[in-house]
Amino acid sequence: MKRNKKCLLSSALLTLMPMASVHAEQGNKPQEIENIVVTAQRTAENIQSTPVSITAFSSDSIEKFQIDNAKDISQVAPNVIIRPVTGGSAGISPYIRGGGVSDGANITSEAEVGVYIDDVYQPRSAASFIESLDIERIEVLRGPQGTLYGRNSSAGALKFITRLPGEELRFKNEAGFGSWNEKYDKLSVSGPLSEGGRLRGGFSGMMRERDGGRQYNTSLGKDVGEEKYKGFQADLYYVADTYTARLKGFYTDFDSDGLYASSVDPFSLSLPYDKMPYSSGKIDRVVSPYESYTSDEQFGVSLHLSKDINELMTLSSITSWNRLEDDWATGFSGGVAYSALGIPMDGYTELYQREALSDQESFTQELQLSGNSTSGFINYVAGLYYFHESGTQKISSSIFFTPSYTTFDVTTDSYAAFGQVSFNLTDALALTVGGRYTEDEKSIDALVANEIVDRDDTFSKFTPKLGLDYQASDELLFYASYTEGFKSGGYNSLASSAASLNLPFDMQEVNAYEIGTKTDWLDNRLRVNISGFFNEYSSLQQQSVTAEGVFITENYDAEHKGVELEVSVQASDSLFLWANGVYQNSEFTDTSVAGGSLLGNQMTNVFDYQFALGFDFSVDVGPGSLSLGANANRRDDFYSTADNAEIGHVEAVTLVDAYASYSYENWKVSLSGKNLTDEKYAFTGFGFSLVQPRFMADPMTWRLAVSYEL
Repeated sequence: MKRNKKCLLSSALLTLMPMASVHAEQGNKPQEIENIVVTAQRTAENIQSTPVSITAFSSDSIEKFQIDNAKDISQVAPNVIIRPVTGGSAGISPYIRGGGVSDGANITSEAEVGVYIDDVYQPRSAASFIESLDIERIEVLRGPQGTLYGRNSSAGALKFITRLPGEELRFKNEAGFGSWNEKYDKLSVSGPLSEGGRLRGGFSGMMRERDGGRQYNTSLGKDVGEEKYKGFQADLYYVADTYTARLKGFYTDFDSDGLYASSVDPFSLSLPYDKMPYSSGKIDRVVSPYESYTSDEQFGVSLHLSKDINELMTLSSITSWNRLEDDWATGFSGGVAYSALGIPMDGYTELYQREALSDQESFTQELQLSGNSTSGFINYVAGLYYFHESGTQKISSSIFFTPSYTTFDVTTDSYAAFGQVSFNLTDALALTVGGRYTEDEKSIDALVANEIVDRDDTFSKFTPKLGLDYQASDELLFYASYTEGFKSGGYNSLASSAASLNLPFDMQEVNAYEIGTKTDWLDNRLRVNISGFFNEYSSLQQQSVTAEGVFITENYDAEHKGVELEVSVQASDSLFLWANGVYQNSEFTDTSVAGGSLLGNQMTNVFDYQFALGFDFSVDVGPGSLSLGANANRRDDFYSTADNAEIGHVEAVTLVDAYASYSYENWKVSLSGKNLTDEKYAFTGFGFSLVQPRFMADPMTWRLAVSYEL
């Protein structure tokens, strides 16, 4: 059967060997790059035999790359930006190849990047949501994923796969401390619960807290950035002769003193972005007198059932329920001097403050049939998918001392049928054909400026996929694909009037073209992957703010093209080297919007270039093993807002991470650090009138930890 060959190069665009590959484990040939089994196409395949663009991180590389939360993936995966939202300090806005979400803290938002935990779609996710999980693997998929994935993820997907409880007892506990008096303890344990090991259980959990110190608030006279987090996941797994069942439950609780904006002097906006002075003098000192906060509680359950109908066919069911209670408050102006308002007094006031309280529930049900023909000529996956989300959000705002109140009740029902078939035309040549029909039914019942908005809308789309891959040899793969992506239309929850909210923006479409080659050399010790992509957007949903402070969402056409390169080398049993690079450009090309103010601008979160490199070195020292590693990521400047305003211009930056660890028998001591050069920079900003905030990325952090593992 085709594809049983020794994993040659395949998909994963950047199969991303770099990250995906770490040291060869015991049992592999010496000096051979590790190949990870992934489920990017909903079946278990070697990453090098999977013709899709994917980066995979094993549990070992997750630890070495210091991927403690979702944001850390940006450091080591090319063309990925995962930044915090600006509404509170819990949520994330993931971007892959420029596709993401601009209002992730609002209940009406829908991301272009789907986030999945064990194939369950997470409509509202926090950066810390993976901290308490026992992660076995992370997969980063680039490009539209509409054919096979629950929600139609038009830019890509982040997949977090947790460790299945095994037949043998496994125990690990890690405790440590770090920056700003951080203290944490993470525990995971799993193993058999019945004689014979058919019933297995698992538990993972974490508690973490830190003091303020990320920034200093001069108006409040205290350090800010305090956090408290706790979370756990409980797992039951049953293995029968022809079926498996996995029941999971999780709970997370995150509290912090919020997110604080760094205000830019509103009278310096004609200067280049790197010359604009901050009101406090520097980005890590803030002046807002408004007390921000974030409280985020999330819990849910999921049930995975898989039944082998025969040797060639498997039926699977994935059912989940999730609830999120989210409460946050942020001072968006970052503090404006009274003197700027013509008031003759010292100090600062907050001109734009917002509090939001939301309660959301989601339910998903997926049925999936997968298998292959007796001859091995075809492999297939087909399924039905249902997603339901309902929630309420109450927003209280004050802009220039004028209060306003908005309430949203939002419901989404999404129905989809999908399928993908691969035809193995020869032992070397395969043709893949797929498609998905999606219908989203959305309703909103809102009160805006004392006016009622009550409407129902339906958005539907068929998105096809066509792919061809040719395995010239065990070490050489060529592939090409055409994929369409879709994101349904929706509502601008930042609208300041009922009339604006009552005009939904159009659904977004993308035609994605990609070609690539994957190569292994020197007996699988050297890997070089190259891919090129061209994305053509129609009605790309873009948000901007007017000079009067009115947030608007408009649809634009755009083009985005680029080249991505990945190189990794297993130089010896002790030394692993990797590098990756991206070169790309983008532009808004057309619109039906009168005036078309964004035409010719760059797409948001698309830099011209990015490159990263790193190493991992291990050597026996005394009775144990010493490991050292470091990586550096250089990213060009880009615009975080569609208007390409200087306030939202993000400077070019080089970030350096490193770690050192010593292992002896079951014990390990490790010291790690992120952003070791302590770069102080903003990840986004926006502005109107005297409101000119920027939001600071994480400064240097470090951890010292001790772990024990059975």
